[in-house]
Amino acid sequence: MKHLEKITLVTATAVYAGYLIQQAIRTRSERLFRLAAGESPYERTHPKPRMLKQA
Repeated sequence: MKHLEKITLVTATAVYAGYLIQQAIRTRSERLFRLAAGESPYERTHPKPRMLKQA
């Protein structure tokens, strides 16, 4: 039974580590795409207030 618990723990740890790596890659690629599009990192964290349309 101990062997099965170790396998389960290692599997769960590997899945979680894979998820964290995937999120890091996704975040990095999103930043690169935004920089390539000309958006500065400051704009991402400090968006401009939207102007109200005047009729």
